[in-house]
Amino acid sequence: MIESPKIITDLKLNLTQPWPDFARDSQAMEQMERYILPAYVRSCRWFAGKARKITTVCVDSILSVSSPFESASESAAATPIFHLVILKAKYRTGKLEQYLLPLALITADQSANTNPKGIIAATRINEADMMLIDAIYDPAFRSALFHYLFHSSKIKQSNGSLFFVKGKAFKPEDFVADISSRVLDADQSNSSLIFGEKYFLKLYRKLFREINPDVEVVSFLTEKAGYPHIPAFAGTFGWKKAYSAPITFGMMQEKVDSIKDAWSLVGDYLNEYIFGVVEGNTIINQVVLDQVALLGKRTAEMHVGLGCDPDDPAFAPEPFTDEYRDWLFAHFESLLKRRLQLAKENHHALDEKGKALADYFQQQAGKIRDFFAQIKTFPVQSLRTRIHGDYHLGQVLYNGSDYIILDFEGEPESSISDRKIKHSPLKDVAGMLRSFHYAVSAKLYFSTETKDISDDIIDQAAQHWYKVVSEIYLQHYFEVMAGSNLISSDKSEQAFLLQTHLLEKAIYELGYEFNGRPTWVKIPLKGIEQVLMEIT
Repeated sequence: MIESPKIITDLKLNLTQPWPDFARDSQAMEQMERYILPAYVRSCRWFAGKARKITTVCVDSILSVSSPFESASESAAATPIFHLVILKAKYRTGKLEQYLLPLALITADQSANTNPKGIIAATRINEADMMLIDAIYDPAFRSALFHYLFHSSKIKQSNGSLFFVKGKAFKPEDFVADISSRVLDADQSNSSLIFGEKYFLKLYRKLFREINPDVEVVSFLTEKAGYPHIPAFAGTFGWKKAYSAPITFGMMQEKVDSIKDAWSLVGDYLNEYIFGVVEGNTIINQVVLDQVALLGKRTAEMHVGLGCDPDDPAFAPEPFTDEYRDWLFAHFESLLKRRLQLAKENHHALDEKGKALADYFQQQAGKIRDFFAQIKTFPVQSLRTRIHGDYHLGQVLYNGSDYIILDFEGEPESSISDRKIKHSPLKDVAGMLRSFHYAVSAKLYFSTETKDISDDIIDQAAQHWYKVVSEIYLQHYFEVMAGSNLISSDKSEQAFLLQTHLLEKAIYELGYEFNGRPTWVKIPLKGIEQVLMEIT
């Protein structure tokens, strides 16, 4: 006797309309919104609202797309139709959020080979057991996306159209109708699909009512700047409603091979440095300095590329206008106020050193505010450009000989509009310097090898490594930037902008540590202290 396939979810969905008419199935929609969606999204890594008080998760819009390939089966289960559902998550406090959830129906037999993460609910059609799943786990859906991207298709909807745009990196010889594909099994805020081991498709889960900056920047660097140290732009798709800005659903890039990310690489180098510190020396291997020099060059080349087209309004370099200065100071003030409140509320959770550093931060609030206020009057000659926006070691891959820069979505706390504001490229530089400081501090402060070494010696060793590495990085960065007009050659202006963004970044970092790792809060607090000592 053949066993029936095991149903691996307790959630049941009663479909009262044929699957192609899912959007008009009012009873199914009610079940989805009351029972199925709230339970499912809480299990998803990409759903960012798990820690908030959710009031409702409702279906905001449904877009439908058919497979371009004919099915050999005539069963309802095999109907190659997928629904792209836009969810609206509302919370007790704060702004609502929208998420993308593509849906597919598969047979219960097929579900045996489906990642359990993708199983949403069980249902029945024509007496057959079926499964509602996240469509990324259906090979037919992945093949449809690949096909439509290659053909730059446009699929009409009741409100606007689904659009697909092919990028220059999508090579004609790589188009295969039955291309192999898989879902990258990693906990991420987006979903990643691999095609033929040649292309990487990032499906954006959290949606914004504008073109995602990741798509804008990667396509610009690939197709206008010719910058080679990113995964090249191969396409994008999304939804264009009438009289509205396009909403980005995903971006495809060339798949790149790497050994590890730069955070892990630097961590390996720091393991060697730790052994030296334990033995009483702070010699930094020349290999480390060479790698840091290369990263400085690649960073500068990225910035030169982002500022290369004065005729593109979205990327043309701009001066520090009064309007921008006012916006930036207001941003600094708001950030400082929020982090001071966090420091006050979480003071009790800190160890003695953390409390002392938090006290210093609070005591210096007036000085910090006065320093930030200088942005309104300092005679800045440098220009503003589009930047990476969330630049740190974890956003850089190492392939054994060179670096590849990833993820141009911007700062997670910022609105999508704010992520597109042009800034000094030194904001990115400050982000990388802060990442260097984090790397050496985390290794030296929290390694078992250094637990018996005095705090003063650890502080001195960490500061020495950070100072030497930062100087090498900046030296090679500015050597490349000297050939552009984006950053003034005036050293005092360079120092002011860099210190401003170092202070901003360290204060920003407090949010992560106070909310998740109070033992690490001393790292950004130490960074704040270092900047304040330099500007005294």
